[in-house]
Amino acid sequence: TMDKFGLKVGTQVDIKRSDGRVHRAVISGINEQTETATVEWFENEETKGKELDVRHIAALNPDLASAINRGLGEREYRPAPQPVAVVAPAPKPKVPTAIPKPAPPVQQLQDYSNDDYDDDEDSEPIPRRGAAPAKAKPAAGPSAGAQGSAQGSAQGGAQGGGKASKCVQEVQKMAAQREARRQKQYDKREDARVNPVSQGTEFSEMIENFLENVQITHISPNGPVKENRISVCVRKRPLNSKERNGGEIDVVTIPDGEVTLVHEPKTKVDLTKYLENHNFRFDYSFDETVENLTVYHYTAKPLVRTIFDQGMATCFAYGQTGSGKTHTMGGSYTGGRDQSTMGIYALAAADVFRLNQLPENRAQNLSINVSFFEIYGGKVFDLLNGQKRLRVLEDAKNIVQIVGLSEKGVGSLNDVIALLETGQSLRASGSTAANQNSSRSHAIFQIILRQPKKQLFGKFSLIDLAGNERGADTANSDRQTRMEGAEINKSLLALKECIRALGRKGAHTPFRASKLTQVLRDSFIGANARTCMIAMISPGKSSCEHTLNTLRYADRVKELEPGKRGGASTDGDDDDVDAGSLEEQDGDDVIPGSLVKQDLRRLHQSLRVHGEPDSNEIFQFHKAVAQVVELEERIVDEHRSALQFDRDMLAEEERLLEEADHVDYNVETYAKRLDEILATKIDKLQQLRANVAQFRKQLQQEEQVSKAVGKLRYI
Repeated sequence: TMDKFGLKVGTQVDIKRSDGRVHRAVISGINEQTETATVEWFENEETKGKELDVRHIAALNPDLASAINRGLGEREYRPAPQPVAVVAPAPKPKVPTAIPKPAPPVQQLQDYSNDDYDDDEDSEPIPRRGAAPAKAKPAAGPSAGAQGSAQGSAQGGAQGGGKASKCVQEVQKMAAQREARRQKQYDKREDARVNPVSQGTEFSEMIENFLENVQITHISPNGPVKENRISVCVRKRPLNSKERNGGEIDVVTIPDGEVTLVHEPKTKVDLTKYLENHNFRFDYSFDETVENLTVYHYTAKPLVRTIFDQGMATCFAYGQTGSGKTHTMGGSYTGGRDQSTMGIYALAAADVFRLNQLPENRAQNLSINVSFFEIYGGKVFDLLNGQKRLRVLEDAKNIVQIVGLSEKGVGSLNDVIALLETGQSLRASGSTAANQNSSRSHAIFQIILRQPKKQLFGKFSLIDLAGNERGADTANSDRQTRMEGAEINKSLLALKECIRALGRKGAHTPFRASKLTQVLRDSFIGANARTCMIAMISPGKSSCEHTLNTLRYADRVKELEPGKRGGASTDGDDDDVDAGSLEEQDGDDVIPGSLVKQDLRRLHQSLRVHGEPDSNEIFQFHKAVAQVVELEERIVDEHRSALQFDRDMLAEEERLLEEADHVDYNVETYAKRLDEILATKIDKLQQLRANVAQFRKQLQQEEQVSKAVGKLRYI
């Protein structure tokens, strides 16, 4: 029998799924009171069903639309109501025992239905008679309307006369179970919003359970040291008081002297919590109980001997802002000669003085000197000379010279500590999202050995790198902050490529790609050059992403070591630059064909060759920043030269006026000379103004390019 909509059980109709598919289904029940029909179909070897508004059926089945509209008393379609939960009213006739397989999808006749209404989460497998009920999909949030609909459908089925079929009872049971799951998930979300500390406790328990089967051993303070040309280590700092008070949990475990585990907390779509455990292995791993003296024993101390063998040594502290880089390198200067409070700077200086007193070294008659400078936004500043700005130039022999850098002779450790205190007080800092007192510059402290005739004998460079915070810390910032972030990003990428070249004989070193690698060029060349990197990590859950990025960077450096994967190749592929892979948009390029741009192009090409994240937009941004920095230096030099020229011309004009005060001066000579002075001044100013206009144009171009980049990756 047909109902008032002209529909009857067993009729095949077209229905539309949320993914856009249209296929056939069989009407298994009709509820006139709610103006809905239950449909069923066979899919993936099981029977599924859902409840649809009859208007939905009318929209996709024109042959039934007239009868349905008459039953509704409507002359045109109305929007379907909001979705309701899957319920099955008691059908009047018996449901057919055999449900036809869905016919091939037919073309949609009218985009009447709403995808939100036809959400597939309302599609439930309908168990065959005698089978166990199928498990329903989880849904998000409770739905009071769905509960009301379920009750109305049940009442409608009862009023329709007769006991509901087994199939309908199972559908009603699944609807009730689904509502219970929704309520449970809603309660979980509310608990996570109101009480986030309890969520941290739950993850802490997971970490404790994971570590039950992990054996923890601490590294020996004076163990044997590996003789590596490139050494990569990791140091974990303890949770600070702010993190402990905020309910932070420790997600980093260092079970032994080499392995570092990161327990990354994650949550599934259904709010189930789980851990993704990341395993890293380095030359040395130091947990939060290890002191600076132990870290120094395994990292920088083996390199001190290198500079007495006429070598170049470098030690980097790398990591997120606030991860303990400055503490590791600088330590505390208030403890005097107490080694337990010293950082690597002072500990290395103490060992240099000690080794210089050995008989074989005393015969060399070496003098010990130190320099301390910072690189901030692509500019170099002398920290031992009132933060005076310096120029970095290459001479005819391709030797990089820092013009005007102070080099202080020291005779004791106290002299070194005094100079370190002076330099650290001047170092540039700025607030970031990671740390309110963030070091935004690379600090380079160099211990230099010189022979009696001031010839360089050996050099030890200890670098406290700027924080490797990603683009989120510099997004939507002003130009100065944006330039800072771009220079930090570029220098860290270039540093990795230079270490790559150190581990591969004959490979090109793109040291000109950043100011940091340019001033450290002599540390990346030569047979007797050694490097150590200390990756500093924060243990808190909120720093987990930064911690993983730091460890991945360090892991990439480690696999570049000679003999490791990726480090043994000498085929020179890094030197092959595909000219078409990086778009050239030079236009009024201020550094066309310069060595800086060539190395910058090589840097980005190398990243792509090795499958690392990069894009043409980032290359264009780095190039634009390099052009701004280079043109800025040129403008400042020209402005300084123009001021000196003005002083010279002013002196010349004063002499000319003195001559004009004489009774017998030659007026023709006076007028001619004054005209020459004014013409020269005008030419000088016009040239300076034209260069300033070009500089302003370059600033605008940098701003436009930066908008296309989005977030920078610090890797």
